[in-house]
Amino acid sequence: MNRTEAIYARQSVDKKDSVSIETQIEKCEYITKGNVETYKDKGYSGKNTARPDLERLLKDIKANKISRVIVYRLDRISRNITDFYNLYSIMQEHGTEFLSVNENFDTSNPMGRAMMGILIVFAQMERESIQERVKDNYYSRISMDGRWAGGPAPYGFTNGKTEDKKPTLKVNVDEMEIVKYCFNQYAYSPNISMNQICNALTEKGYKSRRKNGGWDNVTIARMLQNSVYAVADERLKKYYEIRKVKFLNDCEWDGSTSAHIVGKKVGNVNTRKYTDLKEQSIYLTNFKGVIDSKTFIMVQERLENNEQIARSNAPSALQELAGLIKCAKCGYAIKSHSKSAKGVPYLGCHAKYTLKTCDVSLKGVRFADIQNKVGFEVQKELDKIAQTIVTEIISDREKENHIKELQSQIENLLELVALGGESAKVVHSKIEKLQQAINEIQLTEFMNAKAAERLRISDRLPIVYDRLSIDEKKSVCQQMIEKILLSSNGDIEIVWKI
Repeated sequence: MNRTEAIYARQSVDKKDSVSIETQIEKCEYITKGNVETYKDKGYSGKNTARPDLERLLKDIKANKISRVIVYRLDRISRNITDFYNLYSIMQEHGTEFLSVNENFDTSNPMGRAMMGILIVFAQMERESIQERVKDNYYSRISMDGRWAGGPAPYGFTNGKTEDKKPTLKVNVDEMEIVKYCFNQYAYSPNISMNQICNALTEKGYKSRRKNGGWDNVTIARMLQNSVYAVADERLKKYYEIRKVKFLNDCEWDGSTSAHIVGKKVGNVNTRKYTDLKEQSIYLTNFKGVIDSKTFIMVQERLENNEQIARSNAPSALQELAGLIKCAKCGYAIKSHSKSAKGVPYLGCHAKYTLKTCDVSLKGVRFADIQNKVGFEVQKELDKIAQTIVTEIISDREKENHIKELQSQIENLLELVALGGESAKVVHSKIEKLQQAINEIQLTEFMNAKAAERLRISDRLPIVYDRLSIDEKKSVCQQMIEKILLSSNGDIEIVWKI
């Protein structure tokens, strides 16, 4: 097969000081020797390889159609060292040479390969340095005056300016009433789901900002997890300290403003919650919050279990125990593999019926019996919780004494490091753990939430499991139970979360 040479050109945006794609191609054509195929990506960044013509070039290289790839400058093909070497390894595998006109080297000799590695490292360093400077300036501005970080205003707000012309958010009264309704429903209604909130908003005639005015779970979830709605007081600060978020400004959280989380979110775009806040930063804004911090934190706690509870709320023959029952022998899920004429589920181990790796038979094990056994054990735990609600109230003095004891330990550690008794690194780790314990005690005191409230059930005593609605049972089981181990003889072992 006759192979051709390839010229690759890229330009992210048109600038006066940037070399146009046309000029790049013209420079490369001076050193071509035969047939040439041109590949060009205009308007694409070099930070990744998701570019149409670069993908076409790679496809042709893999098809052994390209003898040599020519670029005007190395960073035209990639600014990322890992991406570049992945591309170059494909070229090597298919016998394709690589030449850069501007740097005046090729990969047919050891010196050219060494120079190529050095140049790509500097290209990546330059890009990362620019990113850091932009990020630092951005964080510096928002932390100094609490300005709105930019972008469309969240639902319930409109973009505006302060008296000194700084970007801020202004309350949209009509929309904010809807926001308050959503937070209060999700925090304090034990058996409500996001889907039910959507339906209620639609029935009330409320409109979202989507073109059709409709509501969906993602829209509600994004609203509920957004910290700009919350009153930024000491309670909210403790909540975020425990989650190790980075604080951009050293101001008093006195409740006079809201707080805004910035930074790359962990997970994919469909993730509803901040699963890990270590890479996030937060700052106090220049506008007030509208949702009290206790309500906001209760919503966040419920969102933390949202995916698990959502799975349990999916239609299932196993009702409130869906997703919890596991095979005691192999650990795989117990599912309803079929139903009787009356709709009674027949249980089976997933590893037996699907993976063919387990021999446990559950023939004769009745699902109703399992429900009754679990209900009995859950009731015993609920009785303990009821007793806790009635009798086990930790006094403020006991909490204060505990905090003072932890603070005293921190002071002793500081004296120890001053005397050279232990390394600063070890002491810092111990102090961090002690401070974490203090924060958790203080947040619990701030929240002062009853155990029944945390389980999303009524706080009327006694708490009777059999009288709970199916949605309340689902919530209670998901909050209290890690898993239920089921044996072939019908015996169960409950592994509790509490």
